[in-house]
Amino acid sequence: MTDPARPPVSVVVPFAGDELAARDAIALLRSLETEPGDELILADNCGAIVGEPDGVSVVHADGERSPAHARNTGGRHAHGDWILFLDADVRAPRDLIGRFFTRPIDEHVGAITGDIKGIEGARTLAARYGASRNFLGQRSHLANPYRPRSSSANLLVRRAAFAQSGGYVEGIRAAEDTDFIWRLSDLGWALEFRPWAVVDHEYRTSLRDLRHQWRGYAAGAAWLARRYPGFEPDPSFNRAARRLLKRLGIGPGVAFRADGRTAPGRPRLRRREQAEFFLVDVILGVEEQIGLRMSNETQRKQ
Repeated sequence: MTDPARPPVSVVVPFAGDELAARDAIALLRSLETEPGDELILADNCGAIVGEPDGVSVVHADGERSPAHARNTGGRHAHGDWILFLDADVRAPRDLIGRFFTRPIDEHVGAITGDIKGIEGARTLAARYGASRNFLGQRSHLANPYRPRSSSANLLVRRAAFAQSGGYVEGIRAAEDTDFIWRLSDLGWALEFRPWAVVDHEYRTSLRDLRHQWRGYAAGAAWLARRYPGFEPDPSFNRAARRLLKRLGIGPGVAFRADGRTAPGRPRLRRREQAEFFLVDVILGVEEQIGLRMSNETQRKQ
């Protein structure tokens, strides 16, 4: 049961897409059950939204094209005690906000991550791969051997912690959410996991987009390694080699599945899908090696 005295929440969705995607993002915000004092904020990072949709505040995140800049812009306009960051490509249950408050929150908790799972019934190879691997599943990220981390696709942040941290680091393409969580930790704030506050995530539908995303993830991992002494990227080829050696009785294997496959209830793959997904694994492994050598800097809009 939701705490009847829960604090006001500002929901912030960063957005950069076309007109159809804008309608979906607005529909996502409007679908949420809210209480007096709550806010629904769409941070427009591409200038595609004209006017003010009923019930939704549109703030324009001009300048840098990045999720970090859009989230920061939305966060600066938030007035709630808590800010719920959602990505525009998730589907949320109507009572998502309330699910985060089914238990009291300790004062030292600065952020709470809900879980993320792939949308069922995906049709394209890339989308089926993403849904099956569910590499945004939070259990694996929280089990990271260096430090717990989480995605910002479904993240509730105490506004006081957001303000103290200065928000997300801008000027980068990827890994801003991991860096944000680690900086909160350095400030003494704890990260909590509430797996029942779960959203469905729509993974990339084309291999081209998935490959581009993987390069970005790798560039972000290399950037984290330069920023945080002791953290080292763990490329998929390395993990695959350790798993193979473990089967032969050599070495420790892997402590966690970086692709999110620790999530319960994952259906077994058919033999054909296993072969297809293995091929995608190899392709993304190559993209990862390229991305590790790329810059993580983003560019400002012209």
